[in-house]
Amino acid sequence: MPLFSPMESFPGAQEDPFHGISLFSDPVHGYIRFVSSPAEKNASSEADLIDSPWLQRLRSIFQLQSARLVFPSAEHSRFVHSLGAMHIAGRFALHLYPSFSKSYPDTLSPALFEELLRVSALLHDIGHGPFCHFFDEHVLFPKFGLSHERMGQILIRGPLREIIERVDRSPSGVFEPGERLSADWVAYLIGKGSGPNPVPRDMPQLAALKPLFSGLFTVDNLDYVLRDSYMCGVAIGPVDLERLLYYTHVRDGKLALHRSGLGAFEVFVTARAFMYRQIYFHRTTRMFDMSLRDLLGETMDEWGLGNPGENLASYLELTDQSLLETVRRWADSTDRRKAALGEGWRRFRDRKKEWRLVFEKEDVQTTVYGSPEKIGQDLETILKIHGEDSPFRVDVAYRDNRPENPWNMGDRQIWIYEPLTGSLVSDPLAEMLERLPVRQLAVRVFSKPEHKDFGAIENVRQFFSREP
Repeated sequence: MPLFSPMESFPGAQEDPFHGISLFSDPVHGYIRFVSSPAEKNASSEADLIDSPWLQRLRSIFQLQSARLVFPSAEHSRFVHSLGAMHIAGRFALHLYPSFSKSYPDTLSPALFEELLRVSALLHDIGHGPFCHFFDEHVLFPKFGLSHERMGQILIRGPLREIIERVDRSPSGVFEPGERLSADWVAYLIGKGSGPNPVPRDMPQLAALKPLFSGLFTVDNLDYVLRDSYMCGVAIGPVDLERLLYYTHVRDGKLALHRSGLGAFEVFVTARAFMYRQIYFHRTTRMFDMSLRDLLGETMDEWGLGNPGENLASYLELTDQSLLETVRRWADSTDRRKAALGEGWRRFRDRKKEWRLVFEKEDVQTTVYGSPEKIGQDLETILKIHGEDSPFRVDVAYRDNRPENPWNMGDRQIWIYEPLTGSLVSDPLAEMLERLPVRQLAVRVFSKPEHKDFGAIENVRQFFSREP
């Protein structure tokens, strides 16, 4: 028998850096530490969260929805991304604690502070459905008014609450007597774009940490930019995580970046924009997304998906793998609707190209042509697109590179510490962000492969011939 059972109390846990700590091997970050056993007998650990059905479910949800059909090695899952985000959050926690505790003297212990950030990052994607953000856009929100962040909050405050609130240590040490990690704190930090998300009344200082989860550089996007580029084999140039980490701190109760870190921040924002151009908005990725759009909503109707927030047991079983295996069998169904959907999914899995590119324009200026939605509507009018039977399909892929008003970013605000004046300012960051276009936008027109008449495409070219 071992000297200490993993579930027994270990009085020297804080002194022994190896007790209850294990390692994951990761191609991006090297070794990732995690707590494999708690300090006390009736407590829980990070391993209990990692081994929970909800975290293990993420092994069966791909990180990239359609891009994996374009980049053959991009087979990584939301599970490994969550571990990477946890690792980065832990590094930020260890670095930020001295400045955070200076702003908030009567605050959490170092161990609880570290574990709050780590668990929040570990669970930030826990609410994702199959095909991730695509499922948000085409199923969760239009059918149920939900997002994966909102689903994550439901899970954190529901089936995961007990495990979260029994955690008693971080990789660096044991919580102080009487301290407890609150599931509500975790739910607040991961909340984004999912309705009201007030700062917890018992922990208002968490507002200073919110930009780490929903700001311009976060523990989430710092991992996915590094991980997705590595797994896709796309070179993005250096992302100086070490410099960003070094110059990030809490000052006067706000998350701040020393002015000397602004260059590394600009490089990261540029690298992330490049990722969207090269991977997420890749023309073939978007073409497969169109096929997915024709299948997913109707498939979920046939599936009989109820409101996931009220049917957690069913949602637990819904993953990329369970969906793809189920629809694989539909092609042989005697039900005509199922058989048609099953055939559509077969063609999607086999990378059959239902569309071909006939027009493309990137870096479209919305100040000239209107909002992305208006551009799409105008082009559909020009192409006389009515319903799904049209030979053309317009695709408008866009994302906001920065807030429209970089001087006022709300809970995403990151301040710049100006050492010459010893003050926090927003101007240097805002001026840097203003050099970037507000939106990154690509417009494409696809046609059915058999369609031969492209006279209407000339009208599309004329639409974009207007000078800025």
